Amino acid sequence: MIAFLRSPRGRWYVLAALWVVVIILGIGGFIEQGRESGEPRSFLDTLYLTLQLATLDYSGSSGDMNWRLQVGRFVVPIMAASTVLITASVVFAGELNRLRIGRASGHTVVAGLGDVGKRLAIAFADAGERVVVVDADASLVAATTSADGRLQGLVGDPTDPGTLARVRVDRARRLVVAGPEDARNVRAASAAATVAVGPGRGRPALRCAVQLTDAELASLMRATDLDSAGAMRLSYFSLHERAARSLLSENPPFTGVDDHALVIGLGRFGRSLVVALGQQWAHQHPGRRTPITLVDPHASGRWAELTQRHPALVEVFDPELIDVDLGWPSADGVHALSTLLAERPPTWVAVVVDDEPLALANAVFLQQRLPARRVPVVVRMGSAAGLGTLLASVGGGAARAFPGVSVFPFLDRTCTVESVDGGIREQLAESVHEDYLAGLPDGGTGAGLQRPWGDLGDDERDLSRRRVDGIVGDLAALGCELAPLRRWGAPTVDLTDEETALLAGREHQRWYDDRTASGWTYAAARDDSARTNPLLVPWADLAPEVRQSNLDAARALQPMLARAGFEIARAA
Repeated sequence: MIAFLRSPRGRWYVLAALWVVVIILGIGGFIEQGRESGEPRSFLDTLYLTLQLATLDYSGSSGDMNWRLQVGRFVVPIMAASTVLITASVVFAGELNRLRIGRASGHTVVAGLGDVGKRLAIAFADAGERVVVVDADASLVAATTSADGRLQGLVGDPTDPGTLARVRVDRARRLVVAGPEDARNVRAASAAATVAVGPGRGRPALRCAVQLTDAELASLMRATDLDSAGAMRLSYFSLHERAARSLLSENPPFTGVDDHALVIGLGRFGRSLVVALGQQWAHQHPGRRTPITLVDPHASGRWAELTQRHPALVEVFDPELIDVDLGWPSADGVHALSTLLAERPPTWVAVVVDDEPLALANAVFLQQRLPARRVPVVVRMGSAAGLGTLLASVGGGAARAFPGVSVFPFLDRTCTVESVDGGIREQLAESVHEDYLAGLPDGGTGAGLQRPWGDLGDDERDLSRRRVDGIVGDLAALGCELAPLRRWGAPTVDLTDEETALLAGREHQRWYDDRTASGWTYAAARDDSARTNPLLVPWADLAPEVRQSNLDAARALQPMLARAGFEIARAA
């Protein structure tokens, strides 16, 4: 209620209601005064006299003023002045807003105000940043700024350098381009580059994060963040790719060698999820294959496209492809899906179609049809606050409406400051931790570091960050560098035994330095409370079996980087 009263619409409603009240009081007061003075007045006369109160004058009789007129003669002028002020604020609001934006510095600009852009703008405002939003659609700008009074907005085309100049990109701390079209997002970044390098900037480099809905394109482009420099540091991010890893981290798909995953929906998110599933299975069960069922109106074509881009998928999965549109299912498609559920039921299900009501309906259907209703079913929703609330506990208790069905809130998990502001090293650190979780027995998580990335503290995350810094430095020592993974399963760089040994030795030294800097010392037995460890010795003094374990870890570096979307390349 308070928020409504503070909004522009709320103020107009209150003002209108008060005008109705004072006009009624004024008309009633003048009618009563005329009756008492023997000068009856018509309704129009009393209305005219009431409006004259706004000018602090009226041509009424000299009779006594009753209480209605006493209230009216003081309130009506205040109402009139308030109306003029509010009207002026509306008329000049645009100019005042442009003036405030024109003085902005060190702020965050969010260009593109679809679901993603709006949520990112609010996330940055929650982080204490001053945020300016810009979009060519005036209704989106108005809706976004009205929903959160901390945001300032400007209507304009983000691909126009003039628009970006008006939101003072040249003095901004960061620019986040989050529109729904990849081509327009890239054009907006190019336009920002022309503004950021303008004369006299003399400021830290503008950090420009560009959303690409095509995860493959984002993977190819994001390596620019590793060596970007100049007046603008450019990076690319894909919410689909990050969401896929997050979903698997929260909902472990593999618990044994008899696992059978079912993925319904092979849009951008679904395809990213299939690749992430394949990489996780290959990590947990190297050399083995697992069945997977893919359901989509174009399942066969989408699978062919995926295997062309990522040849390793054919070495990991035994696919069953069901071409059926669950919105308008064919008899053959329904029969194939029913046969699967009866004869070869999956052990893990992800429903990731974009249509939320359709996704929810199919998740509930599957939960009721699967054996003993014990198979976990994950359904993609935009937010936990939308249709996903239908799956919440019943009556506020522990019992759930549909046991076994859980919601993955896509936008809640991905539209965060960390998703766009951490840079490629932060993304790699998160991938390193997710890889660690995937390697736990039975995919379980618990206390300590065995928790999703989002639940870790900053100090705990630093362990993975330092690991990434070590990887970058180790590869540079070999004359290698990180490059975006173009095709998972394509031939990789063959590291010699000497190079593998160098990687293992450098990683052990990094770990040694990290431990000793934290106060750990050598002892014959490990004692976490006393901070002692028998492995705190130089590489040459390690037992042969320990050195072999480190060598195996060094050989596993390339598969780990592939799961994070990178590969090793020889420096030119």
